Amino acid sequence: MTLAFTIGQADQQNAHEPFQSLQSRVHRSIASHTEFSLDRIVTQDNRVKYTNQGRTETSTDHLDEVFHLMRQLNELGIGSDTLGRMQENGRSFRDALRHCCERVAADFSGEPLVYVELGPEPIKTGYIVKTLLALGVTFDRYIAVDINPKSAAPMRAALENILPDTPLDFVTAPFEEFSLERYLGDGTPRALVTMLGFQEGNDDPYTVNGWLKTIARPGDLLLSESQLYKAGQIDKIPYFYANPAMQRFSRIAFEQSIDRAMPTLNRFFLLPVPFRDGETAQVAILGEEFSNAISGRSLHVSNFCLKLTLDQYRHYRQHGGHFEITGETFTDDETLHFQLSRRV
Repeated sequence: MTLAFTIGQADQQNAHEPFQSLQSRVHRSIASHTEFSLDRIVTQDNRVKYTNQGRTETSTDHLDEVFHLMRQLNELGIGSDTLGRMQENGRSFRDALRHCCERVAADFSGEPLVYVELGPEPIKTGYIVKTLLALGVTFDRYIAVDINPKSAAPMRAALENILPDTPLDFVTAPFEEFSLERYLGDGTPRALVTMLGFQEGNDDPYTVNGWLKTIARPGDLLLSESQLYKAGQIDKIPYFYANPAMQRFSRIAFEQSIDRAMPTLNRFFLLPVPFRDGETAQVAILGEEFSNAISGRSLHVSNFCLKLTLDQYRHYRQHGGHFEITGETFTDDETLHFQLSRRV
Protein backbone atom coordinates (compact mmCIF):
# COMPACT_ATOMS: atom_id res chain seq x y z
CA MET A 1 0.00 0.00 0.00
CA THR A 2 1.27 3.48 -0.85
CA LEU A 3 -0.10 6.59 0.85
CA ALA A 4 -0.64 10.16 -0.25
CA PHE A 5 -2.07 13.08 1.72
CA THR A 6 -3.06 16.53 0.52
CA ILE A 7 -4.56 18.64 3.28
CA GLY A 8 -5.64 21.84 1.63
CA GLN A 9 -8.03 23.46 -0.78
CA ALA A 10 -10.00 21.30 -3.16
CA ASP A 11 -9.98 21.76 -6.90
CA GLN A 12 -12.50 24.53 -7.50
CA GLN A 13 -15.51 23.93 -9.70
CA ASN A 14 -16.54 26.49 -12.30
CA ALA A 15 -19.44 28.51 -10.88
CA HIS A 16 -21.40 28.07 -14.12
CA GLU A 17 -21.20 24.26 -14.08
CA PRO A 18 -23.96 22.16 -12.48
CA PHE A 19 -22.60 20.73 -9.22
CA GLN A 20 -21.12 17.31 -9.84
CA SER A 21 -21.71 14.03 -8.03
CA LEU A 22 -19.30 13.09 -5.26
CA GLN A 23 -17.87 10.43 -7.56
CA SER A 24 -17.02 13.04 -10.19
CA ARG A 25 -15.51 15.38 -7.59
CA VAL A 26 -13.35 12.54 -6.26
CA HIS A 27 -12.20 11.89 -9.84
CA ARG A 28 -11.21 15.55 -10.26
CA SER A 29 -9.46 15.71 -6.90
CA ILE A 30 -7.28 12.73 -7.75
CA ALA A 31 -6.33 14.35 -11.05
CA SER A 32 -5.53 17.65 -9.30
CA HIS A 33 -3.43 16.25 -6.44
CA THR A 34 -1.76 13.06 -7.70
CA GLU A 35 0.29 11.89 -10.66
CA PHE A 36 -2.79 10.41 -12.40
CA SER A 37 -4.38 12.53 -15.12
CA LEU A 38 -8.15 12.45 -15.77
CA ASP A 39 -7.79 9.96 -18.61
CA ARG A 40 -5.83 7.58 -16.35
CA ILE A 41 -8.48 7.27 -13.63
CA VAL A 42 -11.28 4.70 -13.60
CA THR A 43 -13.99 5.33 -11.00
CA GLN A 44 -17.04 3.30 -10.09
CA ASP A 45 -20.13 4.13 -8.12
CA ASN A 46 -19.54 2.57 -4.68
CA ARG A 47 -22.71 0.49 -5.00
CA VAL A 48 -21.42 -1.44 -8.03
CA LYS A 49 -19.29 -3.55 -5.69
CA TYR A 50 -22.36 -4.91 -3.89
CA THR A 51 -24.54 -6.05 -6.79
CA ASN A 52 -24.37 -7.85 -10.15
CA GLN A 53 -26.67 -5.32 -11.77
CA GLY A 54 -25.58 -4.53 -15.33
CA ARG A 55 -23.20 -7.49 -15.58
CA THR A 56 -23.54 -10.43 -17.93
CA GLU A 57 -21.99 -12.88 -15.45
CA THR A 58 -24.20 -14.73 -12.99
CA SER A 59 -21.60 -15.74 -10.38
CA THR A 60 -22.10 -14.12 -6.99
CA ASP A 61 -19.02 -15.54 -5.24
CA HIS A 62 -17.48 -12.07 -5.03
CA LEU A 63 -20.62 -10.69 -3.35
CA ASP A 64 -20.38 -13.42 -0.70
CA GLU A 65 -16.73 -12.56 -0.14
CA VAL A 66 -17.41 -8.83 0.13
CA PHE A 67 -20.09 -9.48 2.76
CA HIS A 68 -17.71 -11.68 4.78
CA LEU A 69 -14.88 -9.14 4.53
CA MET A 70 -17.12 -6.49 6.09
CA ARG A 71 -18.04 -9.04 8.75
CA GLN A 72 -14.34 -9.55 9.54
CA LEU A 73 -13.86 -5.82 10.10
CA ASN A 74 -16.77 -5.71 12.53
CA GLU A 75 -15.51 -8.78 14.39
CA LEU A 76 -12.26 -6.89 14.97
CA GLY A 77 -14.11 -3.80 16.20
CA ILE A 78 -16.62 -5.48 18.50
CA GLY A 79 -14.08 -8.02 19.75
CA SER A 80 -11.49 -5.40 20.74
CA ASP A 81 -11.21 -3.92 24.23
CA THR A 82 -8.80 -1.24 23.04
CA LEU A 83 -9.94 0.06 19.62
CA GLY A 84 -10.24 3.83 19.95
CA ARG A 85 -8.99 3.83 23.55
CA MET A 86 -6.06 6.09 24.53
CA GLN A 87 -5.85 5.34 28.24
CA GLU A 88 -6.67 2.38 30.44
CA ASN A 89 -10.06 3.68 31.56
CA GLY A 90 -10.90 5.36 28.23
CA ARG A 91 -13.86 4.50 26.01
CA SER A 92 -13.35 1.86 23.32
CA PHE A 93 -15.37 1.39 20.16
CA ARG A 94 -17.48 -1.28 21.85
CA ASP A 95 -17.97 0.91 24.94
CA ALA A 96 -19.14 3.81 22.76
CA LEU A 97 -21.64 1.58 20.97
CA ARG A 98 -23.00 0.21 24.26
CA HIS A 99 -23.44 3.74 25.61
CA CYS A 100 -25.41 4.61 22.48
CA CYS A 101 -27.62 1.54 23.00
CA GLU A 102 -28.36 2.77 26.53
CA ARG A 103 -29.55 6.07 25.05
CA VAL A 104 -31.81 4.20 22.61
CA ALA A 105 -33.32 2.11 25.41
CA ALA A 106 -34.00 5.25 27.45
CA ASP A 107 -35.65 6.96 24.47
CA PHE A 108 -38.04 4.09 23.76
CA SER A 109 -38.68 3.57 27.48
CA GLY A 110 -40.66 0.34 27.21
CA GLU A 111 -42.13 0.97 23.74
CA PRO A 112 -41.55 -1.80 21.18
CA LEU A 113 -39.42 -0.74 18.24
CA VAL A 114 -39.04 -1.62 14.58
CA TYR A 115 -35.34 -2.21 13.87
CA VAL A 116 -34.43 -1.04 10.36
CA GLU A 117 -30.90 -1.77 9.18
CA LEU A 118 -29.51 -0.01 6.12
CA GLY A 119 -26.72 -2.28 4.87
CA PRO A 120 -27.02 -5.29 7.21
CA GLU A 121 -24.05 -7.03 8.87
CA PRO A 122 -24.43 -9.68 11.60
CA ILE A 123 -21.65 -8.97 14.11
CA LYS A 124 -22.39 -5.35 15.01
CA THR A 125 -26.13 -5.91 14.63
CA GLY A 126 -26.03 -8.95 16.89
CA TYR A 127 -24.22 -6.93 19.54
CA ILE A 128 -26.71 -4.04 19.33
CA VAL A 129 -29.78 -6.29 19.42
CA LYS A 130 -28.50 -8.37 22.36
CA THR A 131 -27.58 -5.21 24.26
CA LEU A 132 -31.00 -3.64 23.66
CA LEU A 133 -32.75 -6.86 24.73
CA ALA A 134 -30.70 -6.90 27.96
CA LEU A 135 -31.78 -3.29 28.54
CA GLY A 136 -35.44 -4.30 28.31
CA VAL A 137 -36.20 -3.24 24.72
CA THR A 138 -38.74 -5.32 22.78
CA PHE A 139 -38.69 -5.75 19.00
CA ASP A 140 -41.81 -5.57 16.86
CA ARG A 141 -40.03 -6.37 13.58
CA TYR A 142 -36.58 -6.42 11.95
CA ILE A 143 -36.17 -5.01 8.43
CA ALA A 144 -32.91 -5.18 6.45
CA VAL A 145 -32.47 -3.02 3.35
CA ASP A 146 -29.52 -3.86 1.09
CA ILE A 147 -28.54 -3.84 -2.59
CA ASN A 148 -26.41 -6.95 -1.99
CA PRO A 149 -28.82 -9.92 -2.22
CA LYS A 150 -26.24 -12.19 -0.59
CA SER A 151 -26.69 -10.57 2.84
CA ALA A 152 -30.15 -12.04 3.56
CA ALA A 153 -29.17 -15.66 4.33
CA PRO A 154 -26.36 -14.96 6.84
CA MET A 155 -28.41 -12.22 8.49
CA ARG A 156 -31.38 -14.53 8.92
CA ALA A 157 -29.15 -17.25 10.37
CA ALA A 158 -27.59 -14.77 12.82
CA LEU A 159 -30.86 -13.25 14.01
CA GLU A 160 -33.21 -16.22 14.18
CA ASN A 161 -31.65 -17.35 17.47
CA ILE A 162 -31.49 -13.85 18.94
CA LEU A 163 -35.00 -12.78 17.88
CA PRO A 164 -36.83 -16.14 17.52
CA ASP A 165 -40.35 -14.69 17.67
CA THR A 166 -39.72 -11.49 15.69
CA PRO A 167 -40.65 -11.16 11.99
CA LEU A 168 -37.50 -10.78 9.87
CA ASP A 169 -37.92 -8.90 6.57
CA PHE A 170 -35.24 -8.57 3.87
CA VAL A 171 -35.62 -5.91 1.18
CA THR A 172 -33.23 -5.90 -1.79
CA ALA A 173 -33.29 -2.28 -2.94
CA PRO A 174 -31.18 0.89 -3.02
CA PHE A 175 -31.70 3.06 0.05
CA GLU A 176 -33.22 5.87 -2.00
CA GLU A 177 -36.07 3.60 -3.10
CA PHE A 178 -37.13 2.56 0.42
CA SER A 179 -39.68 4.32 2.63
CA LEU A 180 -40.91 3.05 6.01
CA GLU A 181 -44.17 4.93 5.58
CA ARG A 182 -44.91 3.06 2.36
CA TYR A 183 -43.54 -0.27 3.61
CA LEU A 184 -45.28 -0.46 6.98
CA GLY A 185 -48.33 1.78 6.64
CA ASP A 186 -50.06 3.47 9.59
CA GLY A 187 -50.25 2.36 13.21
CA THR A 188 -46.85 0.68 13.52
CA PRO A 189 -44.34 1.37 16.31
CA ARG A 190 -41.55 3.90 16.00
CA ALA A 191 -38.36 2.70 14.34
CA LEU A 192 -34.68 2.68 15.12
CA VAL A 193 -32.99 3.13 11.72
CA THR A 194 -29.29 2.20 11.67
CA MET A 195 -26.72 3.27 9.07
CA LEU A 196 -23.43 1.86 10.31
CA GLY A 197 -19.99 1.05 8.92
CA PHE A 198 -19.17 4.55 7.60
CA GLN A 199 -21.77 4.08 4.83
CA GLU A 200 -22.85 7.71 4.91
CA GLY A 201 -19.42 8.74 3.69
CA ASN A 202 -19.97 7.01 0.36
CA ASP A 203 -22.10 9.84 -0.99
CA ASP A 204 -22.66 13.58 -0.73
CA PRO A 205 -24.23 14.46 2.67
CA TYR A 206 -27.02 16.42 0.98
CA THR A 207 -27.89 13.32 -1.04
CA VAL A 208 -27.73 10.99 1.98
CA ASN A 209 -29.93 13.26 4.10
CA GLY A 210 -32.48 13.24 1.28
CA TRP A 211 -32.61 9.44 1.42
CA LEU A 212 -32.81 9.35 5.21
CA LYS A 213 -35.65 11.86 5.48
CA THR A 214 -37.65 9.66 3.08
CA ILE A 215 -36.76 6.41 4.81
CA ALA A 216 -37.57 7.54 8.36
CA ARG A 217 -40.93 8.80 9.66
CA PRO A 218 -41.40 11.66 12.13
CA GLY A 219 -40.42 10.40 15.58
CA ASP A 220 -38.15 7.60 14.31
CA LEU A 221 -34.57 7.50 15.62
CA LEU A 222 -31.50 7.29 13.39
CA LEU A 223 -28.28 5.69 14.65
CA SER A 224 -25.32 6.43 12.42
CA GLU A 225 -21.59 5.69 12.62
CA SER A 226 -18.70 7.64 11.17
CA GLN A 227 -14.93 7.84 11.19
CA LEU A 228 -14.15 11.49 11.82
CA TYR A 229 -11.32 13.63 10.51
CA LYS A 230 -9.70 14.63 13.80
CA ALA A 231 -6.59 16.82 14.02
CA GLY A 232 -3.78 14.87 15.65
CA GLN A 233 -5.40 11.53 14.86
CA ILE A 234 -5.30 11.55 11.06
CA ASP A 235 -3.09 8.44 11.00
CA LYS A 236 -6.11 6.37 12.14
CA ILE A 237 -7.67 6.79 8.68
CA PRO A 238 -4.93 5.11 6.57
CA TYR A 239 -4.50 2.54 9.35
CA PHE A 240 -8.10 1.40 8.79
CA TYR A 241 -7.68 1.18 5.01
CA ALA A 242 -4.43 -0.78 5.38
CA ASN A 243 -6.39 -3.63 6.99
CA PRO A 244 -6.03 -6.80 4.86
CA ALA A 245 -9.82 -7.06 4.57
CA MET A 246 -10.02 -3.58 3.03
CA GLN A 247 -7.11 -4.31 0.69
CA ARG A 248 -8.78 -7.54 -0.45
CA PHE A 249 -12.04 -5.61 -0.95
CA SER A 250 -10.14 -3.19 -3.19
CA ARG A 251 -8.65 -6.00 -5.24
CA ILE A 252 -12.07 -7.69 -5.69
CA ALA A 253 -13.48 -4.44 -7.06
CA PHE A 254 -10.59 -4.20 -9.54
CA GLU A 255 -11.02 -7.81 -10.64
CA GLN A 256 -14.74 -7.33 -11.27
CA SER A 257 -14.23 -4.08 -13.16
CA ILE A 258 -10.91 -4.43 -15.00
CA ASP A 259 -9.07 -7.76 -14.97
CA ARG A 260 -8.75 -10.80 -12.70
CA ALA A 261 -5.13 -11.64 -13.57
CA MET A 262 -3.42 -8.25 -13.97
CA PRO A 263 -1.04 -7.33 -11.10
CA THR A 264 -1.80 -4.16 -9.14
CA LEU A 265 -0.32 -1.92 -6.46
CA ASN A 266 -2.68 -0.90 -3.67
CA ARG A 267 -2.88 2.90 -3.30
CA PHE A 268 -4.44 5.13 -0.65
CA PHE A 269 -5.07 8.89 -0.80
CA LEU A 270 -6.60 11.41 1.59
CA LEU A 271 -7.64 14.36 -0.55
CA PRO A 272 -9.92 17.43 -0.36
CA VAL A 273 -13.27 17.69 -2.16
CA PRO A 274 -15.63 20.71 -2.34
CA PHE A 275 -19.30 20.90 -1.33
CA ARG A 276 -21.96 23.14 -2.82
CA ASP A 277 -21.95 25.37 0.29
CA GLY A 278 -18.28 26.23 -0.19
CA GLU A 279 -17.06 23.83 2.51
CA THR A 280 -14.20 21.45 1.82
CA ALA A 281 -14.00 17.96 3.32
CA GLN A 282 -11.45 15.17 3.16
CA VAL A 283 -12.16 11.96 1.27
CA ALA A 284 -10.34 8.66 1.83
CA ILE A 285 -9.68 6.94 -1.50
CA LEU A 286 -8.63 3.32 -1.90
CA GLY A 287 -7.54 2.10 -5.30
CA GLU A 288 -5.41 -0.20 -7.42
CA GLU A 289 -2.65 1.09 -9.68
CA PHE A 290 -2.21 -0.95 -12.85
CA SER A 291 -0.26 -0.71 -16.10
CA ASN A 292 -0.59 -1.84 -19.66
CA ALA A 293 1.30 -1.23 -22.89
CA ILE A 294 -1.38 1.01 -24.41
CA SER A 295 -2.39 3.44 -21.65
CA GLY A 296 0.55 3.19 -19.23
CA ARG A 297 0.01 3.63 -15.46
CA SER A 298 -3.62 4.06 -14.44
CA LEU A 299 -5.66 4.05 -11.22
CA HIS A 300 -8.82 2.09 -10.52
CA VAL A 301 -10.72 3.70 -7.62
CA SER A 302 -12.11 0.86 -5.52
CA ASN A 303 -13.67 2.85 -2.70
CA PHE A 304 -14.09 6.44 -1.53
CA CYS A 305 -15.48 7.64 1.78
CA LEU A 306 -15.85 11.13 3.23
CA LYS A 307 -14.08 11.84 6.52
CA LEU A 308 -15.89 14.87 7.91
CA THR A 309 -14.95 16.86 10.98
CA LEU A 310 -17.36 16.64 13.90
CA ASP A 311 -18.71 20.12 13.19
CA GLN A 312 -19.29 19.22 9.54
CA TYR A 313 -21.04 15.96 10.46
CA ARG A 314 -23.38 17.78 12.84
CA HIS A 315 -24.03 20.55 10.33
CA TYR A 316 -25.01 18.23 7.49
CA ARG A 317 -27.21 16.04 9.70
CA GLN A 318 -29.25 19.08 10.73
CA HIS A 319 -29.33 20.66 7.27
CA GLY A 320 -32.90 21.29 6.12
CA GLY A 321 -34.32 20.73 9.60
CA HIS A 322 -35.30 17.10 8.94
CA PHE A 323 -33.32 15.68 11.89
CA GLU A 324 -32.43 16.90 15.36
CA ILE A 325 -29.40 15.42 17.12
CA THR A 326 -30.38 13.81 20.42
CA GLY A 327 -27.10 12.18 21.50
CA GLU A 328 -23.54 11.37 20.53
CA THR A 329 -20.89 8.96 21.81
CA PHE A 330 -17.21 8.80 20.87
CA THR A 331 -14.22 6.57 21.32
CA ASP A 332 -11.53 7.90 23.61
CA ASP A 333 -9.49 9.19 20.66
CA GLU A 334 -12.61 10.96 19.23
CA THR A 335 -12.18 9.40 15.79
CA LEU A 336 -15.07 6.90 15.87
CA HIS A 337 -18.45 8.47 16.39
CA PHE A 338 -21.99 7.22 16.97
CA GLN A 339 -24.78 9.75 16.55
CA LEU A 340 -28.45 9.51 17.49
CA SER A 341 -30.89 11.85 15.80
CA ARG A 342 -34.66 12.08 15.60
CA ARG A 343 -36.66 12.53 12.40
CA VAL A 344 -38.65 15.74 12.85
